[in-house]
Amino acid sequence: MPHTEEHANDSSSGASQSLASQYQQGDSASPADQIRGRAYELYIKRGSRPGDSVSDWLEAERDYYARS
Repeated sequence: MPHTEEHANDSSSGASQSLASQYQQGDSASPADQIRGRAYELYIKRGSRPGDSVSDWLEAERDYYARS
């Protein structure tokens, strides 16, 4: 079966949803996992458009450290 974009999105969305849930779990996930999950939430919030991953990560770090 050929690899299609739809299949790629299906598998990555499951992994990404797991990242977002790690952020929501708080202390049970590592800081890096929490930041990664928050960055993914920010990516989704801005319409899943590529090109702003550094900004998403930096904002996620600020959010994490503000909660700490």
